[in-house]
Amino acid sequence: MEVPLKSKKRYYELDLMRFLAAFSVLMYHYTFSTPRVYNSPPFYSLDIIFRYGYLGVDAFFMISGYVVLMSSMHKTPKDFVISRVVRLYPTYWIICIITFCILYFGHISLPNIPHATLKNLAYNLTMLQNFFGKESLNPVFWTLTFEMSFYFLILLISALKLWKNLLLILIIWLLYSLIAGQHSTNSAFDYLFIPKYSCCFISGMLFYLLRIGYADKWKIYALLILSYALNMKKDLFILNDMNGSYHDPGAYNVYALFMIITFFYIFFLFSGLDKINLSGFPFLARLGFLTYPLYLVHPIGAEVLIILAGKFNKTLLLIAVTLIMLWLSRLIYRYIEQPFQPFLKKKLSALLDHLA
Repeated sequence: MEVPLKSKKRYYELDLMRFLAAFSVLMYHYTFSTPRVYNSPPFYSLDIIFRYGYLGVDAFFMISGYVVLMSSMHKTPKDFVISRVVRLYPTYWIICIITFCILYFGHISLPNIPHATLKNLAYNLTMLQNFFGKESLNPVFWTLTFEMSFYFLILLISALKLWKNLLLILIIWLLYSLIAGQHSTNSAFDYLFIPKYSCCFISGMLFYLLRIGYADKWKIYALLILSYALNMKKDLFILNDMNGSYHDPGAYNVYALFMIITFFYIFFLFSGLDKINLSGFPFLARLGFLTYPLYLVHPIGAEVLIILAGKFNKTLLLIAVTLIMLWLSRLIYRYIEQPFQPFLKKKLSALLDHLA
């Protein structure tokens, strides 16, 4: 089977979904988890909705499966490595350093946040700290561990030229995830195949394969049904765990969870079938560019909310912190990502050529 050529079109609906996912995670932390964990002022009217914001991570991983596959199918392994390093590391490094400075020089000590040490910073700067058994300075870095595992799998497929066997690989991956379940053992297999969230990456890949006509539609639909069922099983497990974590058995509603996950799949199905056309809204790309820095920087805002809790009007403080995080995201994109990515790409390409 010949691998279809990838489309060069930009899918603005994915930019919109990416931003909404990041914003929902931000609001989840600001209005629900932070008040409950750190006893800061609650937002009862908002947290009813945004308590489900953590599901934005599912959307992130689905988008990653979609766009990483789209961008890698016709790249060499070298080009794939360069594109991922250039995309992730500049913003990540600056957030690492900012977070370290706030924790270290501010003498901030919070539950679930490790002590800031130079050794821990060094591990975190690699983005591989969890693989070394070290803690992340920023609580959202755990998702990047899964992203790195996914990139490694894509790199293996690319290096071994297994694109023609992609459906078989996805079947085996889904079956492993089904057998492994949600109970993490921190084993090499768990780090490599990400059974907790593999269904999200696989679904995103399948929706892209549907778009490019990679195989018979019925085959892709069959795998999507299996992936959807696994996704629901995964989120039901997490829901029960989170109800226990917040000491509120009724915090989450199963039907709301079902509707949100189903919406994600319908949205990506329409995108994969090219039934969504947002080409008249190119400004959505700007929202997409803000997403990665916003996702990484927003925990700093949560720390501000904790420190200033009770000292200002909680609603005005929430609005101010949210706007500042959006502004910081814009600055990071404008003055870190844009200028540094071409420089890093050039240097990394030269280094890999020299090593080769």
